Amino acid sequence: MRGYVDRYHEAGLRRNPFVARQIGDPPVAFFVDRGVPAPPAPGSATLFQVIGESGFGKSTHLDHWRTGTPAPYHYIVRAPYRQRWMEPPVESLVYGDEIDRMPRPLRRRWFRDLAAIGATVVVGTHRDLAVPARRAGLAVQTHRLEPMDATTLIAIVNGRIDAASTELGKRSPFRFDAAELNRLLQRSGGVPRVAEVIAHQMVADRVLPSPTAATRPETP
Repeated sequence: MRGYVDRYHEAGLRRNPFVARQIGDPPVAFFVDRGVPAPPAPGSATLFQVIGESGFGKSTHLDHWRTGTPAPYHYIVRAPYRQRWMEPPVESLVYGDEIDRMPRPLRRRWFRDLAAIGATVVVGTHRDLAVPARRAGLAVQTHRLEPMDATTLIAIVNGRIDAASTELGKRSPFRFDAAELNRLLQRSGGVPRVAEVIAHQMVADRVLPSPTAATRPETP
């Protein structure tokens, strides 16, 4: 009988490329340009906000910029509510995610403190925060993320696959065909996070044996 066989390794992958990332995970190993420019330099007295629905890629952009220019990072949790009142950092450059969840009194004070030192604050948010930022004395740059098109989807999917390749820096032999990619785009509605969840199952369906096949004895 054969011993343990890692089906992902057989397909040229170290793991499923679309395992869900968690808050605090290292930044992704690749980045697909979706037309959002780099944030301004530290000390520009600017709120640089990336607005988008859940799963549209706001955190991915923040991760990418943090890799190139590290700075304090503040994430606002959904629950428990009391943790939303944790004091945010005040530095010449600060990153913040889900900032629309921050209680308004705390956010007003935070923006004023950042404006007072001429800071640059780069945030992901579901809601436009331009009005309170300008009232606090910050300039505002706003960029909105829209659903992916087919070209962007292919770049993200293949980038995730290659990042999980067993040969570092090499293109993985595993690929979705055109019909699978089209089905993925249609089912996800162009939302990156939804596409990655669907792609996770698509990879598993192709790589792993079905439960029925797994119970059959292998031919010697």
